Amino acid sequence: MLVVFILGITALLIFPRVASFGAGDLKWTSRHFAGLIQHLAQESSSTKQTYRLYFNLENGAYWVASLRDSGEFVEMTDPMLARRVLPKEVSFEDVVTPQQGKVNEGEAFMQFYPVGVENAWIHLKQGERKWTLVVNPLTGRVKVYDEYVDMDNRAK
Repeated sequence: MLVVFILGITALLIFPRVASFGAGDLKWTSRHFAGLIQHLAQESSSTKQTYRLYFNLENGAYWVASLRDSGEFVEMTDPMLARRVLPKEVSFEDVVTPQQGKVNEGEAFMQFYPVGVENAWIHLKQGERKWTLVVNPLTGRVKVYDEYVDMDNRAK
């Protein structure tokens, strides 16, 4: 009986962590994007360079490119900013920017200028769960909502 009791207590402690393990991917991804966006905002301000953060909504890839003197954006080779793919359970629902509007297929991007960041709404999903990342255009800070927040119907 003691062994069964110990196994029961162990199961009670471990099961909630195992059950929420997959849900952590969405939380981790949101935190990762918040950090990446803040880093790019600071980098753009300090180097006086324009950057773009690209999103491929079909395969979940994202990468950073910088504006060259030739007027074209070139993908960064820095390992911290290199092309990455979302965890397999997480995908982009859509990306909304003033420049492109609402993009829910193909590629989208947001821009980082030395004087600020393009306002953006990034919607991520994992199964039925949807999260929204809202980028402040002045500071580059990211507000994360654990629901789908439409640009026209903002949570206050």
